[in-house]
Amino acid sequence: MTGAAAGVHLPWAQVPDRVQHWAAAVGGAPPNGVIDLHGGFSPGAAARLGFPSGPDIFVKAVGAALNPESPKMHRREGEISAAMPASSFWPRLLDTYDDGDWVALAFEASEGRAPAHPWLASELQAVLRALERMHGELTPSPSPTIESAVVRRQSMFGGWRALASADTSPFGLDDWSQRNLDGLADLESAWPEACVGSSLLHGDIRSDNILVEPGGTGVVFVDWPHAAVGTPALDVVCWAPSVVLEGGPEPEVLLAGHGPSRETDPDAVTAMLAAVAGFFTAHSLRPPPPGLPTLRAFQAAQGQVARDWLQRRTGW
Repeated sequence: MTGAAAGVHLPWAQVPDRVQHWAAAVGGAPPNGVIDLHGGFSPGAAARLGFPSGPDIFVKAVGAALNPESPKMHRREGEISAAMPASSFWPRLLDTYDDGDWVALAFEASEGRAPAHPWLASELQAVLRALERMHGELTPSPSPTIESAVVRRQSMFGGWRALASADTSPFGLDDWSQRNLDGLADLESAWPEACVGSSLLHGDIRSDNILVEPGGTGVVFVDWPHAAVGTPALDVVCWAPSVVLEGGPEPEVLLAGHGPSRETDPDAVTAMLAAVAGFFTAHSLRPPPPGLPTLRAFQAAQGQVARDWLQRRTGW
């Protein structure tokens, strides 16, 4: 879970030769076409490779020097993707490369494109329907070894508690959060119970992780390093702030359009939202991580949307 905004990406031509040779072996020949792709937050390379006599593949590759955490995320995504059954809702993993420094993943390429911004009502509804069906296909989780959202989010959630326990008032914290800090920390504390479920969640639904296929009805969800097992409503609560920033409807519209979210206890939704708002708010006040200069600004923007939503739900 990060937040969306374009990062700085490595061109495929600058990926080490050993990784390029591996990709050529996956494709059956040296590629005769390379399209560098942009979006998301990995500082590594993401490219669509074309081949003389085979289908295109999508490859993502990153080394530890670009960002020490990114190879770990690629490694985890490879493990999760290998455990997932075939489906039209996510790309099929073809192969992985890992030399201990550089990690690369090769997937079947999709013909889809990113959703239009501002959001089109038809595309948003298509994504919501696909998300609900995807959650259905991934319930129960296809792998017993993928960790729960409660475990996965322990290091991410708890932002309000951290801010409330700081020795001094955090610089840059907004007035509403400052006034309600203890209450927000208490509200946030219920998130682990609220997140419990048996579905494999994507964990980072955002526009740059969604592809709308030709015709506007098929949807593919890509980039799965944050996947974890929990309740499907968590995917929607985490996604909603970015939709508002992209010209889409208010968050409650997304909840109403997603069956599992409609059926989730409202207090549980509020607890999850408190955790999400605390994540974006607390992380936005930190220095930017290596290679990701735009991350904090977009987390701040999503934090504002999440806090406004939380204020409406609580009446504080």
